[in-house]
Amino acid sequence: MPVPWFDLLQLLVLTMISVLVEPLFWAVMALVTHQYWQMQRSQMSMFGVAGTPISRQVKWALFYGTVGGLLGSVVLTLVGVNIERMGFQYIWPLAIFLALINLRFLCFAYAGGIVAIANALFGWPNVDVPQVLALVAALHVTESVLIAISGRYGATPVIIKHGDRLVGGFNLQNFWPLPLVVLATVAMQSGALPEGVFHTPDWWPLLPLGIEPPAGSEWVYVMMPVVAALGYADVAISSTPEQRRRHSAISLALYSLSLLAMALLAAKFAWLKLPAALLSPLGHEYLVRRDSRMELAGKPRYVPPETGVMVLDTIEGGIARQMGLRTGDVVLDLSGMPTDRGGALAHAIDWAPPLFELKVLRDGQEMLLSGRFPPGLRQLGIILVPEGHETYYVTMQSGSDGPLVRLIRRAGRYLRREK
Repeated sequence: MPVPWFDLLQLLVLTMISVLVEPLFWAVMALVTHQYWQMQRSQMSMFGVAGTPISRQVKWALFYGTVGGLLGSVVLTLVGVNIERMGFQYIWPLAIFLALINLRFLCFAYAGGIVAIANALFGWPNVDVPQVLALVAALHVTESVLIAISGRYGATPVIIKHGDRLVGGFNLQNFWPLPLVVLATVAMQSGALPEGVFHTPDWWPLLPLGIEPPAGSEWVYVMMPVVAALGYADVAISSTPEQRRRHSAISLALYSLSLLAMALLAAKFAWLKLPAALLSPLGHEYLVRRDSRMELAGKPRYVPPETGVMVLDTIEGGIARQMGLRTGDVVLDLSGMPTDRGGALAHAIDWAPPLFELKVLRDGQEMLLSGRFPPGLRQLGIILVPEGHETYYVTMQSGSDGPLVRLIRRAGRYLRREK
């Protein structure tokens, strides 16, 4: 029997549209907006200027989230992940508890993996391990695609304490609201199916439901709208933001496909449930630690050059971006005036003629870029790599401590003071 792909896709899109009018979806959008506002406030504190307007970031988040929601819904539907067998009532509370310890643990790879491990070892809670792991895999497949297509979107310049010196880098953060569609089942009497129900091929779903319908009935799958969200946080120090995202996307995709394959195998071979469940949290943790270690071990990319000043980023709407100045370019002089430090560049901007030229070193090649200063206050619109005297910077750490850990630490400090 051929797969009614067009009918399925049409039903998915219609169900997704119903998610977009849910108040919960717009509550998630409000949280996403708040996150981007915090990122912009941090950039203002560090550099005195802001990059991409919040309104544009939120629009891109909505667009990419909708694309990701459609992709995730297709994967979930194709595999046959069922909302009644996922164990949401166990995964969500555990994910929130883990976030109280460390915010980066707010991920279904950890909470879902722990729930699946508990079931594989003790038979509790009552969830279907392959279904749980397929959900984790589908969400991470979606995330890998969103990371890959995001490019520079969500890349914020930042000054980082790396070892004993300050270097430039990019804080890569994205937040996507996802209008998802998942499957649910209804038992209906055989031969009494309503109009509009279409039959599916024998090979679908890839993951069997695992329970038999009541006597004289058969399972009918229906599509349920669900509001979800995905987040991505990383840092680019020795790589460009595009290179870092591409590497992260490939690694996450390989992890996701491996986990999905293990989930499908575990549905056929019960002895694979525990190894598959262990892959979810341990594989994800290995991936995070390995990628972070490789990035930090590399040579910092955005540091002061021997001659000139290096551009960390350009400001949207500024003269530098209009001229075509890019991240990593080294400004050697401005209209014949040397620019060996930030102060020298500021001096050259003040004394340059309205029509000026920048001598720029890009990928080992010198080039000239022409620009014009408008009347009034002169600003080139660039953010330079740190020179080492900056007072506002961030330090690298493995995620952010959750409220529970912060509370324990405060209590410990208080007890020490009392002694």
